[in-house]
Amino acid sequence: MIKKTLILLFVIFGFISCDKYLDVNEDLDSPYTSTPDFLLPPVIANMATSIYDHGETDAYFTQQLATLSGYHREKDRWDYLTAHRIPQWRRHFHDVSINALHVIQSAERENSTNYIGVAKIMYAFSTLNTTDMFGDMPFSEALHGNPAPKYDSQEFIYSEVSKLLDEAIDILDKTDLSSCRKITSKQDNLFGGDITKWISFAYAIKARLQLHLTPNVNTAYDNIIQNAEKALTNWTDAKFEYKGGNGSALQLNQWGASKSKPSWDYRSNILDKSAPSHFMLIEALKYDEENKAITDPRQPLLMKPNANGDYLYVYPSEGKAATLSQNDYPYLYGSYVTEDLAPMYFFTEEELYFILAESKYLSGDKNGAFTAFVDGITANMNRAGVEADAISDFLSGSTVPQNDDELSLSDILMQKYIALWLQGEIWTDMRRYDYSDQIYPGLKKPKYAAYYWDRSNPKEWIERLPYDTETEEIYNKPELERLGAYQNPEWLKKPMFWAK
Repeated sequence: MIKKTLILLFVIFGFISCDKYLDVNEDLDSPYTSTPDFLLPPVIANMATSIYDHGETDAYFTQQLATLSGYHREKDRWDYLTAHRIPQWRRHFHDVSINALHVIQSAERENSTNYIGVAKIMYAFSTLNTTDMFGDMPFSEALHGNPAPKYDSQEFIYSEVSKLLDEAIDILDKTDLSSCRKITSKQDNLFGGDITKWISFAYAIKARLQLHLTPNVNTAYDNIIQNAEKALTNWTDAKFEYKGGNGSALQLNQWGASKSKPSWDYRSNILDKSAPSHFMLIEALKYDEENKAITDPRQPLLMKPNANGDYLYVYPSEGKAATLSQNDYPYLYGSYVTEDLAPMYFFTEEELYFILAESKYLSGDKNGAFTAFVDGITANMNRAGVEADAISDFLSGSTVPQNDDELSLSDILMQKYIALWLQGEIWTDMRRYDYSDQIYPGLKKPKYAAYYWDRSNPKEWIERLPYDTETEEIYNKPELERLGAYQNPEWLKKPMFWAK
């Protein structure tokens, strides 16, 4: 009886205490024995790389960038039939989500609810980003050792991501930090363990998720507005910092000129072989190429002119003129996004303002939309390094509307397009609005896509990525065949459930 009582007390003690840990001889590198403070940092670091993976692909789909050659198989021609490793897929399942699950499991053993809440947010964030690139994917049967899990519908995954975020917010709201293992900046590069900031981040992700459902699936704009405003009340940008690193490949922004490539499956940026597209430079930034006049003060901060002080562009899939060299095109390194030690932005203040602007505009609150629109531009210009007088001049000039009567949905989405420079979220916006040239004036489908794209149909755009061939075609081919996604280029054209 005494022995049973001691065992029971030991079990209870293990669940109620976060401060005392058994001094046992275990391998701390094993996810099954490690404590959450060892497991959380790789989750956040790999998420930073995932953010890069998404932006590095999507910036060409959205025509923020175009290659100088015009011949890049995936970026220019949308040709994925021979693609092998798809980094966005692998980063989610192999690097972020499985390790987030290990954080949760190890934190549950000691009841460190702060780690549980943070890991759930990272899991939800990575899942949302991934399903928005691929659509249906494993979720309910994923991460449990099954090499061929079923693919859940994207609608189901959206509902589960929303639940994860609600659970995380509730857990963190109830967390007593005095009884949990401490999170410091050593474990948490984003917020240094400040759970109030993590809660704000969770509300921001909820607002983004809900915005994706508009205007085609759901028009519950009040929910979006409430979540965005909750996020903004205690907002700190979610950004992964590299400044404290030692300069190794793992501790440099992958957008930087050093082209950090920590491992074999990381794709280096090709900014030195790319240029702003005609749409980005002329339609979005309103560059006056005839007079070589800059309209938007962010332009010289995002890209540097050539030796003659000029900015040249290329059309997607058409490439540069044969008589020109890459030095004739803008230099794309050195911006607030593309420096070696620039942070990797997970979520910014300006995105929240543009979420508010769009939601309020669609709900009929034009005055509130205009205020958020101006706040979004201002926040992004401050981030880019624009001086206060230049911001005032731009906001009072003819490039942007001067009041809510002049404001259009296109104004909001075009300014968001600039503000989220090299961020993957823009591709979701464009697909939500069916690549509309009413929303994105001047946007045109690339002229020379792969043979299976209908060049005579200007409305046929890329809607999703194919699944990773190195895992899914080998281990889960029946599921791909069920979906109609197995080596089928038509799958790339199928809109997401939230798209128009």
